[in-house]
Amino acid sequence: MKYIVLFALVLLTIAAIDNQTKQKSLEEQHPSLFRALKNMALLQEQSQQLDYSRLINAINDLESEILQNKEDENASFNKDFLSNNADQEFYENQITQYQVEVSQHEVDLADLTEARNTLQQLLNDGIKEQQDVTLLRNQLDQQIKTDAANTAAQLQEYDDSAAAIDEAINLLTSLKNADTLVQVKDKLKTHLSKQKVFFQPLIVALTDIAQSNFANQELISKVTNLLNQLRTSLLESRLQLVVSSQSLEALNKGLLTTYEEKLNILSTVVLPDLRENIEIKDAEIKAKNNLLNDARSNLEDAQDNLKATQDAWIVRSNLNSKLLQQYDTDLSLIQQVKQSFDRAGIKQ
Repeated sequence: MKYIVLFALVLLTIAAIDNQTKQKSLEEQHPSLFRALKNMALLQEQSQQLDYSRLINAINDLESEILQNKEDENASFNKDFLSNNADQEFYENQITQYQVEVSQHEVDLADLTEARNTLQQLLNDGIKEQQDVTLLRNQLDQQIKTDAANTAAQLQEYDDSAAAIDEAINLLTSLKNADTLVQVKDKLKTHLSKQKVFFQPLIVALTDIAQSNFANQELISKVTNLLNQLRTSLLESRLQLVVSSQSLEALNKGLLTTYEEKLNILSTVVLPDLRENIEIKDAEIKAKNNLLNDARSNLEDAQDNLKATQDAWIVRSNLNSKLLQQYDTDLSLIQQVKQSFDRAGIKQ
Protein backbone atom coordinates (compact mmCIF):
# COMPACT_ATOMS: atom_id res chain seq x y z
CA MET A 1 0.00 0.00 0.00
CA LYS A 2 2.91 2.36 0.62
CA TYR A 3 3.77 2.26 -3.08
CA ILE A 4 0.23 3.20 -3.97
CA VAL A 5 0.66 6.15 -1.66
CA LEU A 6 4.05 6.84 -3.31
CA PHE A 7 2.41 6.83 -6.74
CA ALA A 8 -0.26 9.21 -5.49
CA LEU A 9 2.42 11.50 -4.09
CA VAL A 10 4.24 11.47 -7.42
CA LEU A 11 1.01 12.34 -9.27
CA LEU A 12 0.25 15.11 -6.78
CA THR A 13 3.77 16.46 -7.19
CA ILE A 14 3.35 16.44 -10.95
CA ALA A 15 0.01 18.23 -10.73
CA ALA A 16 1.42 20.88 -8.43
CA ILE A 17 4.36 21.52 -10.71
CA ASP A 18 2.01 21.71 -13.73
CA ASN A 19 -0.03 24.43 -12.06
CA GLN A 20 3.07 26.47 -11.37
CA THR A 21 4.81 26.08 -14.73
CA LYS A 22 1.74 25.58 -16.93
CA GLN A 23 3.74 22.93 -18.78
CA LYS A 24 2.52 19.54 -19.97
CA SER A 25 2.16 16.74 -17.38
CA LEU A 26 4.64 13.94 -16.88
CA GLU A 27 2.18 11.59 -18.54
CA GLU A 28 2.23 13.78 -21.67
CA GLN A 29 5.93 14.67 -21.51
CA HIS A 30 7.27 11.19 -20.52
CA PRO A 31 4.54 8.59 -20.92
CA SER A 32 7.02 5.72 -20.37
CA LEU A 33 7.92 7.04 -16.93
CA PHE A 34 4.24 7.49 -16.08
CA ARG A 35 3.38 3.95 -17.16
CA ALA A 36 6.40 2.59 -15.33
CA LEU A 37 5.32 4.21 -12.05
CA LYS A 38 1.76 3.06 -12.54
CA ASN A 39 2.83 -0.49 -13.27
CA MET A 40 5.13 -0.37 -10.28
CA ALA A 41 2.21 0.38 -7.98
CA LEU A 42 0.08 -2.34 -9.50
CA LEU A 43 2.85 -4.92 -9.34
CA GLN A 44 3.57 -4.02 -5.73
CA GLU A 45 0.05 -5.04 -4.88
CA GLN A 46 0.67 -8.34 -6.55
CA SER A 47 4.06 -9.12 -5.14
CA GLN A 48 6.37 -7.87 -2.46
CA GLN A 49 9.36 -9.48 -4.27
CA LEU A 50 9.20 -7.22 -7.45
CA ASP A 51 12.57 -6.29 -9.08
CA TYR A 52 12.80 -2.51 -9.52
CA SER A 53 16.13 -2.43 -11.26
CA ARG A 54 14.65 -2.05 -14.75
CA LEU A 55 12.43 0.80 -13.60
CA ILE A 56 15.33 2.52 -11.90
CA ASN A 57 17.48 2.05 -14.97
CA ALA A 58 14.72 3.52 -17.11
CA ILE A 59 14.48 6.54 -14.80
CA ASN A 60 18.26 6.97 -14.88
CA ASP A 61 18.26 6.69 -18.69
CA LEU A 62 15.49 9.26 -18.88
CA GLU A 63 17.42 11.57 -16.61
CA SER A 64 20.52 11.15 -18.76
CA GLU A 65 18.47 11.80 -21.88
CA ILE A 66 17.02 14.99 -20.42
CA LEU A 67 20.46 16.16 -19.30
CA GLN A 68 21.80 15.42 -22.78
CA ASN A 69 18.88 17.26 -24.37
CA LYS A 70 19.54 20.21 -22.08
CA GLU A 71 23.21 20.17 -23.01
CA ASP A 72 22.33 19.88 -26.70
CA GLU A 73 19.89 22.78 -26.40
CA ASN A 74 22.52 24.93 -24.73
CA ALA A 75 25.02 24.07 -27.45
CA SER A 76 22.45 24.70 -30.17
CA PHE A 77 21.44 27.96 -28.51
CA ASN A 78 25.05 29.12 -28.32
CA LYS A 79 25.54 28.18 -31.98
CA ASP A 80 22.34 29.99 -32.95
CA PHE A 81 23.47 32.97 -30.88
CA LEU A 82 26.72 33.22 -32.81
CA SER A 83 24.94 32.70 -36.12
CA ASN A 84 22.30 35.29 -35.30
CA ASN A 85 24.94 37.79 -34.17
CA ALA A 86 26.80 37.21 -37.43
CA ASP A 87 23.58 37.71 -39.41
CA GLN A 88 22.75 40.88 -37.50
CA GLU A 89 26.26 42.22 -38.02
CA PHE A 90 26.02 41.36 -41.72
CA TYR A 91 22.73 43.22 -42.14
CA GLU A 92 23.96 46.14 -40.02
CA ASN A 93 27.00 46.43 -42.29
CA GLN A 94 24.69 46.25 -45.30
CA ILE A 95 22.53 49.02 -43.83
CA THR A 96 25.60 51.21 -43.27
CA GLN A 97 26.82 50.50 -46.80
CA TYR A 98 23.46 51.26 -48.40
CA GLN A 99 23.01 54.39 -46.28
CA VAL A 100 26.36 55.63 -47.58
CA GLU A 101 25.32 54.73 -51.13
CA VAL A 102 21.97 56.51 -50.77
CA SER A 103 23.66 59.63 -49.39
CA GLN A 104 26.28 59.62 -52.15
CA HIS A 105 23.68 59.07 -54.87
CA GLU A 106 21.57 61.91 -53.45
CA VAL A 107 24.60 64.24 -53.52
CA ASP A 108 25.49 63.14 -57.05
CA LEU A 109 21.90 63.57 -58.17
CA ALA A 110 21.78 67.08 -56.73
CA ASP A 111 25.04 67.95 -58.53
CA LEU A 112 23.77 66.49 -61.81
CA THR A 113 20.47 68.33 -61.47
CA GLU A 114 22.27 71.60 -60.76
CA ALA A 115 24.55 71.06 -63.76
CA ARG A 116 21.53 70.24 -65.91
CA ASN A 117 19.74 73.39 -64.77
CA THR A 118 22.86 75.43 -65.56
CA LEU A 119 22.97 73.95 -69.06
CA GLN A 120 19.27 74.67 -69.50
CA GLN A 121 19.80 78.29 -68.43
CA LEU A 122 22.69 78.58 -70.88
CA LEU A 123 20.47 77.14 -73.61
CA ASN A 124 17.69 79.59 -72.76
CA ASP A 125 20.21 82.45 -72.80
CA GLY A 126 21.60 81.20 -76.12
CA ILE A 127 18.13 81.04 -77.66
CA LYS A 128 17.38 84.53 -76.36
CA GLU A 129 20.69 85.78 -77.77
CA GLN A 130 19.89 84.13 -81.10
CA GLN A 131 16.53 85.89 -81.17
CA ASP A 132 18.10 89.24 -80.24
CA VAL A 133 20.90 88.94 -82.78
CA THR A 134 18.41 87.85 -85.45
CA LEU A 135 16.33 90.95 -84.71
CA LEU A 136 19.42 93.19 -84.86
CA ARG A 137 20.56 91.50 -88.08
CA ASN A 138 17.16 92.00 -89.71
CA GLN A 139 16.94 95.61 -88.54
CA LEU A 140 20.47 96.34 -89.77
CA ASP A 141 19.81 94.62 -93.08
CA GLN A 142 16.71 96.73 -93.52
CA GLN A 143 18.66 99.85 -92.50
CA ILE A 144 21.33 99.08 -95.12
CA LYS A 145 18.65 98.73 -97.78
CA THR A 146 16.93 101.94 -96.63
CA ASP A 147 20.22 103.85 -96.54
CA ALA A 148 21.10 102.55 -100.00
CA ALA A 149 17.72 103.64 -101.34
CA ASN A 150 18.01 107.07 -99.69
CA THR A 151 21.56 107.50 -100.99
CA ALA A 152 20.47 106.50 -104.49
CA ALA A 153 17.63 109.01 -104.32
CA GLN A 154 19.97 111.76 -103.13
CA LEU A 155 22.53 110.94 -105.81
CA GLN A 156 19.80 111.04 -108.40
CA GLU A 157 18.72 114.39 -107.06
CA TYR A 158 22.29 115.67 -107.34
CA ASP A 159 22.53 114.31 -110.87
CA ASP A 160 19.20 115.87 -111.85
CA SER A 161 20.27 119.19 -110.32
CA ALA A 162 23.59 119.12 -112.19
CA ALA A 163 21.80 118.29 -115.41
CA ALA A 164 19.37 121.17 -114.81
CA ILE A 165 22.27 123.53 -114.22
CA ASP A 166 23.95 122.38 -117.42
CA GLU A 167 20.72 122.95 -119.30
CA ALA A 168 20.25 126.36 -117.70
CA ILE A 169 23.80 127.36 -118.68
CA ASN A 170 23.12 126.27 -122.25
CA LEU A 171 19.92 128.30 -122.27
CA LEU A 172 21.71 131.35 -120.91
CA THR A 173 24.25 131.25 -123.72
CA SER A 174 21.43 131.66 -126.17
CA LEU A 175 19.23 133.91 -124.02
CA LYS A 176 17.16 136.13 -126.33
CA ASN A 177 13.71 136.63 -124.86
CA ALA A 178 11.51 136.27 -121.81
CA ASP A 179 10.41 132.79 -122.80
CA THR A 180 13.95 131.49 -122.61
CA LEU A 181 14.43 133.22 -119.28
CA VAL A 182 11.25 131.62 -117.95
CA GLN A 183 12.59 128.20 -118.97
CA VAL A 184 15.82 128.87 -117.12
CA LYS A 185 13.93 130.15 -114.11
CA ASP A 186 11.63 127.12 -114.09
CA LYS A 187 14.56 124.72 -114.36
CA LEU A 188 16.34 126.36 -111.48
CA LYS A 189 13.20 126.53 -109.38
CA THR A 190 12.46 122.87 -109.97
CA HIS A 191 15.90 121.56 -109.05
CA LEU A 192 17.63 124.25 -107.02
CA SER A 193 14.96 125.69 -104.76
CA LYS A 194 16.57 123.92 -101.81
CA GLN A 195 19.91 125.56 -102.52
CA LYS A 196 18.77 128.90 -101.09
CA VAL A 197 22.32 130.31 -100.88
CA PHE A 198 22.52 130.14 -104.65
CA PHE A 199 18.90 130.11 -105.66
CA GLN A 200 17.85 133.53 -104.32
CA PRO A 201 20.76 135.46 -105.89
CA LEU A 202 20.13 133.67 -109.17
CA ILE A 203 16.48 134.70 -109.22
CA VAL A 204 17.46 138.29 -108.48
CA ALA A 205 20.07 138.19 -111.23
CA LEU A 206 17.64 136.68 -113.72
CA THR A 207 15.14 139.38 -112.86
CA ASP A 208 17.79 142.02 -113.49
CA ILE A 209 18.58 140.39 -116.82
CA ALA A 210 14.95 140.54 -117.82
CA GLN A 211 14.78 144.22 -116.89
CA SER A 212 17.80 144.95 -119.09
CA ASN A 213 16.07 143.38 -122.10
CA PHE A 214 18.64 140.52 -121.97
CA ALA A 215 21.40 142.88 -123.13
CA ASN A 216 23.46 142.92 -119.92
CA GLN A 217 26.11 140.39 -120.84
CA GLU A 218 28.06 141.04 -117.67
CA LEU A 219 25.04 140.05 -115.60
CA ILE A 220 24.47 136.99 -117.77
CA SER A 221 28.12 136.01 -117.26
CA LYS A 222 27.70 136.53 -113.53
CA VAL A 223 24.66 134.20 -113.50
CA THR A 224 26.59 131.67 -115.53
CA ASN A 225 29.46 131.80 -113.03
CA LEU A 226 27.02 131.35 -110.16
CA LEU A 227 25.53 128.32 -111.87
CA ASN A 228 29.00 126.84 -112.44
CA GLN A 229 29.85 127.39 -108.77
CA LEU A 230 26.59 125.77 -107.81
CA ARG A 231 27.32 122.82 -110.07
CA THR A 232 30.77 122.44 -108.52
CA SER A 233 29.26 122.60 -105.02
CA LEU A 234 26.67 120.00 -105.95
CA LEU A 235 29.32 117.67 -107.33
CA GLU A 236 31.40 118.08 -104.17
CA SER A 237 28.36 117.38 -102.01
CA ARG A 238 27.58 114.37 -104.19
CA LEU A 239 31.12 113.08 -103.74
CA GLN A 240 30.90 113.55 -99.96
CA LEU A 241 27.60 111.69 -99.95
CA VAL A 242 29.13 108.83 -101.93
CA VAL A 243 32.13 108.62 -99.60
CA SER A 244 30.08 108.84 -96.38
CA SER A 245 27.45 106.39 -97.65
CA GLN A 246 30.13 103.92 -98.71
CA SER A 247 31.83 104.25 -95.34
CA LEU A 248 28.55 103.77 -93.48
CA GLU A 249 27.60 100.88 -95.75
CA ALA A 250 30.97 99.20 -95.14
CA LEU A 251 30.58 99.65 -91.39
CA ASN A 252 27.04 98.29 -91.41
CA LYS A 253 27.94 95.38 -93.66
CA GLY A 254 30.85 94.55 -91.36
CA LEU A 255 28.47 94.57 -88.40
CA LEU A 256 25.99 92.55 -90.44
CA THR A 257 28.72 89.98 -91.13
CA THR A 258 29.45 89.86 -87.39
CA TYR A 259 25.78 89.17 -86.70
CA GLU A 260 25.70 86.47 -89.37
CA GLU A 261 28.80 84.80 -87.94
CA LYS A 262 27.35 84.98 -84.43
CA LEU A 263 24.09 83.42 -85.60
CA ASN A 264 25.98 80.73 -87.47
CA ILE A 265 28.02 79.81 -84.37
CA LEU A 266 24.91 79.80 -82.22
CA SER A 267 22.87 77.65 -84.60
CA THR A 268 25.60 75.20 -85.64
CA VAL A 269 27.79 74.91 -82.53
CA VAL A 270 26.62 76.49 -79.28
CA LEU A 271 22.94 75.55 -79.20
CA PRO A 272 23.42 71.99 -80.58
CA ASP A 273 26.22 71.35 -78.06
CA LEU A 274 24.06 72.60 -75.20
CA ARG A 275 21.12 70.45 -76.31
CA GLU A 276 23.39 67.42 -76.62
CA ASN A 277 24.90 68.04 -73.17
CA ILE A 278 21.42 68.41 -71.70
CA GLU A 279 20.43 65.06 -73.22
CA ILE A 280 23.57 63.51 -71.74
CA LYS A 281 22.80 65.02 -68.32
CA ASP A 282 19.20 63.78 -68.54
CA ALA A 283 20.49 60.26 -69.23
CA GLU A 284 22.94 60.54 -66.32
CA ILE A 285 20.18 61.80 -64.02
CA LYS A 286 17.93 58.91 -65.08
CA ALA A 287 20.71 56.38 -64.44
CA LYS A 288 21.54 58.00 -61.09
CA ASN A 289 17.86 57.93 -60.09
CA ASN A 290 17.79 54.20 -60.87
CA LEU A 291 20.90 53.66 -58.74
CA LEU A 292 19.38 55.73 -55.93
CA ASN A 293 16.12 53.75 -56.07
CA ASP A 294 18.07 50.47 -56.05
CA ALA A 295 20.13 51.63 -53.06
CA ARG A 296 16.98 52.69 -51.22
CA SER A 297 15.34 49.35 -52.01
CA ASN A 298 18.44 47.47 -50.84
CA LEU A 299 18.48 49.58 -47.68
CA GLU A 300 14.84 48.74 -46.97
CA ASP A 301 15.51 45.04 -47.59
CA ALA A 302 18.52 45.10 -45.26
CA GLN A 303 16.49 46.87 -42.57
CA ASP A 304 13.67 44.33 -42.97
CA ASN A 305 16.16 41.46 -42.81
CA LEU A 306 17.73 42.89 -39.67
CA LYS A 307 14.31 43.30 -38.06
CA ALA A 308 13.36 39.74 -39.04
CA THR A 309 16.66 38.42 -37.66
CA GLN A 310 16.15 40.31 -34.39
CA ASP A 311 12.56 39.06 -34.13
CA ALA A 312 13.72 35.51 -34.87
CA TRP A 313 16.25 35.78 -32.07
CA ILE A 314 13.56 36.90 -29.65
CA VAL A 315 11.50 33.84 -30.61
CA ARG A 316 14.57 31.60 -30.30
CA SER A 317 15.47 33.06 -26.92
CA ASN A 318 11.94 32.53 -25.64
CA LEU A 319 11.99 28.95 -26.91
CA ASN A 320 15.31 28.32 -25.18
CA SER A 321 13.95 29.67 -21.91
CA LYS A 322 10.87 27.45 -22.16
CA LEU A 323 12.90 24.34 -23.05
CA LEU A 324 15.41 24.87 -20.23
CA GLN A 325 12.58 25.50 -17.80
CA GLN A 326 10.88 22.29 -18.94
CA TYR A 327 14.12 20.31 -18.68
CA ASP A 328 14.73 21.67 -15.18
CA THR A 329 11.16 20.85 -14.20
CA ASP A 330 11.52 17.28 -15.49
CA LEU A 331 14.87 16.83 -13.75
CA SER A 332 13.40 18.16 -10.50
CA LEU A 333 10.53 15.73 -10.81
CA ILE A 334 12.91 12.84 -11.36
CA GLN A 335 14.87 13.89 -8.26
CA GLN A 336 11.61 13.90 -6.30
CA VAL A 337 10.85 10.37 -7.57
CA LYS A 338 14.32 9.19 -6.61
CA GLN A 339 13.92 10.72 -3.17
CA SER A 340 10.60 8.92 -2.85
CA PHE A 341 12.31 5.66 -3.74
CA ASP A 342 14.91 6.31 -1.07
CA ARG A 343 12.23 6.93 1.52
CA ALA A 344 10.47 3.73 0.44
CA GLY A 345 13.67 1.77 0.92
CA ILE A 346 14.11 0.98 -2.75
CA LYS A 347 17.76 0.78 -3.72
CA GLN A 348 18.73 2.72 -6.82
